[in-house]
Amino acid sequence: MKNLFTLFFASLILFSCQKTTPPPSVILINGKIWTGEGTDSFVEAIAISGDTIFQIGDSELISSLAGPETEIIDLQGKLVTAGFNDAHIHFLGGSMGLTQVELSSAKTFTEMEKMTMDFIQANPEKEWITGRGWQYTFFESGLPDHETMKFLNSEKPVFIKAYDGHSAYANPKALELAGITKDTEFSGFGELVKDRNGNPTGALKEDAMGLVGNLVPEASFEDKLNSLRKGLAYAASLGITSAQNASGSEEDLRLFQTLYQNGELTLRYSAAFSVNKNSTPEQLDRFTFLKDSVGTSNPWLRADAIKFMIDGVIEGHTGAMLEPYSDIPSTDPLALGQLNYPLDRYQELVKILDAKGFRLYTHAIGDRGVREVLNAYEKALSENQSKGKRHRVEHIETIHPDDIPRFAQLGVLPSMEPIHAEPGTTVVWSNAVGEERLPYSFAWRSLLDQKAELVFSSDWPACISLNPIRGIHIAVNRRNPEGYPDGGWIPQEKISIFEAMKAYTYMGAYSSFEENKKGLLKPGYLADLVIFSQDIFTIDPMKIHEAEILTTWVGGKKVFEK
Repeated sequence: MKNLFTLFFASLILFSCQKTTPPPSVILINGKIWTGEGTDSFVEAIAISGDTIFQIGDSELISSLAGPETEIIDLQGKLVTAGFNDAHIHFLGGSMGLTQVELSSAKTFTEMEKMTMDFIQANPEKEWITGRGWQYTFFESGLPDHETMKFLNSEKPVFIKAYDGHSAYANPKALELAGITKDTEFSGFGELVKDRNGNPTGALKEDAMGLVGNLVPEASFEDKLNSLRKGLAYAASLGITSAQNASGSEEDLRLFQTLYQNGELTLRYSAAFSVNKNSTPEQLDRFTFLKDSVGTSNPWLRADAIKFMIDGVIEGHTGAMLEPYSDIPSTDPLALGQLNYPLDRYQELVKILDAKGFRLYTHAIGDRGVREVLNAYEKALSENQSKGKRHRVEHIETIHPDDIPRFAQLGVLPSMEPIHAEPGTTVVWSNAVGEERLPYSFAWRSLLDQKAELVFSSDWPACISLNPIRGIHIAVNRRNPEGYPDGGWIPQEKISIFEAMKAYTYMGAYSSFEENKKGLLKPGYLADLVIFSQDIFTIDPMKIHEAEILTTWVGGKKVFEK
């Protein structure tokens, strides 16, 4: 009887809506539609009116809303969810990489070599060979050198970054053009790597990459726009409907504003401005002006975030650690990694920019880096009497257990990339971290258990795959698509498929104060949704990576169909 009353009143509501508003533009029926509100929040149908969701519910009732112009799509049982929100991405860099050497899919050194040489042969007009994607695990020492990369000893300069963008290889020609010799010294954040005889090996870490990278010709504004168009199409094919840039300049914002004005945006873009220890008060004022000018009312564009980088990466021994790395002598200059800022300067900038109303992202990979960021946020929030700012710590690849509960206590969000923990890519990483710290590696489960608000992303192009589904596979299984290792890598940090999906949809919206308009499939929310080839909630978890996106909708418009 209760169900009959519920059906009756639902029919009255829908009948009333039908009489007072235009019919929906699109209706999807006979599906398994996850609203995102809980583990059992599924409906059969969804009606879209313009760029928003009009109604959800039973297929028969939702179908009754159709008008003569309504497009009705029979999902035939397929899964639908909110679109993915990639909350930490370097969209311009990733898009530019689509026209350069792209090695993220290479699984071995041999594959990397072949892909690089194929690119060189296919692009004889290029004066510089640039790209990204090699893995630290391809090299016995963890880094390339002129001997291992001798196939690139040519008259053309070559400059190719590691998959994470924190190290690079420059061939002899590139070093020659940069004037780098045995006598060249580098001081600062990073390292010009030399062999035991003092000769440059071609490997460059962190800021030292600029010794060569600054010589690479800059692409034009129009070239960047064309690259972004390719990036947008690629992201749409993977179901990404929102992207939060994790670094950038005013030009990045202008590029996306141009695409928006041209009606070419197929995802919602949030800009972050890069700030470093040398940023001037004038630059900070300019970023504040841009934030206030763009505002937060446009659902397509935001510019209210700042990006810091407190340390480097584990593989290059530049991530800041509380205890020495396990695979180098304790006397090594990088035994404890590096901080990219004097702490007083970082804390000063955090306080200033918190007071100016920015959301703050800070790259922190080592356990000391994470602690120093939490300390700085805590200090600023206290001194500014700030509340509810939703500042974020980015990556958190290793963490001291004492710092895990601090996220919930401070209202700080852990923003992490499950794809970085794909087993098989973590050998060099694990050796550097050492056995004692391994239990606190990519600690998603521990953070959730301590009530932290977990946010997921890709870090593209600093990753082996932009595909959110592959990241979700790793989060749920802690095993790579080939099934390695049996039982999972640090399996106690696995999370459920619902937790992983929430982190990749709703929590991205929450982190940018947009949780009331996107990230869920509810009436009044933006119609950003995806249709899957398989039901990832019920299939064998080890087959999650096989699922594909069949259709992507942004603002009620179809932007991709397989």
